[in-house]
Amino acid sequence: MITAPPPPVLEVYYTPACAPCRLELPAVAEFVQRDGARVRIVIIDKEAKARSEIRRLSPGLAAGAVVETQAGPQSTLRAAGDGDGILPYARSLTADGKVCATWRGILTLSRARALMAACKPTSPPSHRS
Repeated sequence: MITAPPPPVLEVYYTPACAPCRLELPAVAEFVQRDGARVRIVIIDKEAKARSEIRRLSPGLAAGAVVETQAGPQSTLRAAGDGDGILPYARSLTADGKVCATWRGILTLSRARALMAACKPTSPPSHRS
């Protein structure tokens, strides 16, 4: 029996100090609601305020939020592949952590879908005998 691989995850980096980050949260919540996508919000500073803002918008998003503050916001972003360490930033990852695609800028529903589509396995070309 062939089992499907675990679904990819959309990782969105967030801080309450980033106005564009706050503006994209409704699209992220809509993406989860409409598409049933796995999303991880990575809080990079001001955890209590960030969790409050996320929870107010979507308890489901808040439940999946994680905190990454040990290296500092810019270092965290750079380590995630955002060379300039500037928000907003998001990336899609396979279940085993391989980065499929990244995006700098405000996420929209269509952009979130495109990021996740980058993680879909490609089928090998079929061969006819």
